[in-house]
Amino acid sequence: MNEHRISLSLVALFFLSITLTAQQFHTRLSPAQKEHILDGQFNEVTKAEAMPVNLKQAFAKSTGEPSFALANPGQKYQVTDVVVDRGLPRRRLVFAGVRGDAWFVHYELGGIGHSYCVLLFKVDPQNRLQFVWGGAGSHGAKNLDQLRKMVAAGQFSDEMQNYW
Repeated sequence: MNEHRISLSLVALFFLSITLTAQQFHTRLSPAQKEHILDGQFNEVTKAEAMPVNLKQAFAKSTGEPSFALANPGQKYQVTDVVVDRGLPRRRLVFAGVRGDAWFVHYELGGIGHSYCVLLFKVDPQNRLQFVWGGAGSHGAKNLDQLRKMVAAGQFSDEMQNYW
């Protein structure tokens, strides 16, 4: 009987930890907040190699990956849920941007439901990048101006928890 209770307790703790981790990477913004979340002058980044290590670490943590994996624009990646090459990443960069202590990463996510995502990060007082917001949609942006308009129009949903 005690072994059964211990097993159930461990299972409950496991699911609680998954729920808490998922909630850590889920923030819903109001329409007014979405209108201004990408305000300001961002410097565009078009190669994953140009991203700093702390951004790569924050991205991997937010996407639930053990290590950073993001194909560059135009490179092969896992487009569908049929795994052809285990060495290919599931995500491909569209473009990213940096503004002072803030970063965003706009990318494609392969799988059964191909989508586009955008994640925002900001440097905390300990100089670590922290997840701020993420959204997923069915279309990608061609440039930062279009991405701003799409986010403001609600075309990147933040309703799904830990989708990235």
